[in-house]
Amino acid sequence: MKLLNRISTLFLMGLSVLIGFGSIKLGIGTLGEMGPGFMPFFAAVLLFTLSTLILLGIGVGYDGIKERPATGLKSLLKPGNLVVGLCGYALLLEFFGYMVTTFLLMSHMLFVSGPKKWSTNIFIAAIASTVSFTGFRWLQVQLPIGVFHIGW
Repeated sequence: MKLLNRISTLFLMGLSVLIGFGSIKLGIGTLGEMGPGFMPFFAAVLLFTLSTLILLGIGVGYDGIKERPATGLKSLLKPGNLVVGLCGYALLLEFFGYMVTTFLLMSHMLFVSGPKKWSTNIFIAAIASTVSFTGFRWLQVQLPIGVFHIGW
C-alpha cells in the first residue's frame, strides 16, 4: 500500500474517532429512542471499521491502483456532470417536488454512468424515487410536492 493511501486511511480513522466522541457528547440514546448523536455515531463506527479493513489490506478484490489515473479535463467530465446534476437537484427540489426532481436526478446519474441502457436507467430511477419517497413517508418526513402536487 502506498504512503498516501495509508495517510488518507489514518486520517479517516482519526476523523471517525472525533465524530464518535462528538456524537457521544450529543447523546446516543437507545435503539428505541435514538438521540441526536445516534446516526453520527453509527456512521463513525462504520467509517472506522471500513478504514481499518483497508489499512489491514482486507478487502474483496482490492489490489490498489495499478495504473496512474487519467489527468486532464476529460477525466473531470463525469464528476463535473454529476456535480451539476446535484446542484440542479437542490435548485429545482422546491419547485418540481421530491418525486419529479429525484427521478430526474437518478436518471441523470444513471445516464452519466451507463448511457446506452436508457430503458433500464429510467426503470431504476422510477423505482429508486418511489422507494425513497415511500421510506420518507413511512418515517413521516415532510417532502415538497411541487407544482404538480405529486405525492400522497
